[in-house]
Amino acid sequence: MGTLTRKTSPTASRLLIIGLLLALVALSHWLIPTSSSALHAFHILLRKMFLLPVVVAAIWFNLRGALATAGFATVLYLPHVLWHWSGQSTENLNQIGEIASIWLVAVIAGVLVNRERTARLELLETTKGALQALVSALDAREEQTERHSLRVSAYANRLGREMGLKGKELETLTIAALLHDVGKIGVSDQILLKAGPLTSDEWEIMKQHPTIGTQILCRIPALIDVAKAVRSHHEHFDGSGYPEGLRGEQTPVAARIFAVVDAFDAMTMKRPYRGEALNYEAACQILRKRSSRQFDPESVEAFLGIPQEEWERLALTADASDATDISETVGLLTGQHDEHGT
Repeated sequence: MGTLTRKTSPTASRLLIIGLLLALVALSHWLIPTSSSALHAFHILLRKMFLLPVVVAAIWFNLRGALATAGFATVLYLPHVLWHWSGQSTENLNQIGEIASIWLVAVIAGVLVNRERTARLELLETTKGALQALVSALDAREEQTERHSLRVSAYANRLGREMGLKGKELETLTIAALLHDVGKIGVSDQILLKAGPLTSDEWEIMKQHPTIGTQILCRIPALIDVAKAVRSHHEHFDGSGYPEGLRGEQTPVAARIFAVVDAFDAMTMKRPYRGEALNYEAACQILRKRSSRQFDPESVEAFLGIPQEEWERLALTADASDATDISETVGLLTGQHDEHGT
């Protein structure tokens, strides 16, 4: 077994950076002499650098962090004023003005960052609600495939973790899998709900849904990578898929992964245009057969390496979930996984 390595938390790293900035500025300010006009000018520039850790703290830790950093900067600044400029009233007023500037910048930067972050979270909450409504509307409209989106999202997340995806890549995969069929909103009920096989013309219309889904999602800046994966989830590894005929690794990794679980879920559930559902073994046999042709072979191999019981458990969990679970999945967009929402 490999040796586990401890990772420094983002909070600890950021605090360390701010502390180092404060110490560096303070030491430079203390140690550089002011014997000449040039050195004195440089000395004045250095004391302005106390503003840098204050602004950085505002960005990382909001108003409270900016004020705390301003307090530490003041503590580091005052001894220098009292020691080197004692009794020089004019210079003392200048130094007090510098300290006041530090606090003023802390307040302004902290308030502005708080306001921007609040607006961003409100926008993402609105986005989350809209996406939740899209998924719910599609599942309610296409009754035969109800809960399909949630199952595929749960399957994709599990397969992605099996393949080593983390962080942003795993989030993109999970959300793209949840939203992969939103383009079917633009497909008529006559085709979407047709009882029986589709004609060639009807298939051509059905094949437009990845493009329609991309057009919906790409309007949301936070979903650009998700939109790319949604557009490509019917591409084939050998280049025979649609809409662009991408081959191999030309297709985004998220699309290559959730194409496998999308097909698995489609095969193991009854569809009006195909007939009875397949059992687990039959679906896996098709995945093996189409590996390196329709499906990414690495994704298929990883899928087959996960026990059947895990897939069944994930399916049961998705089928028993409600709108809250959709909201939580799409909630990845808010950045709530990060300690400070950044």
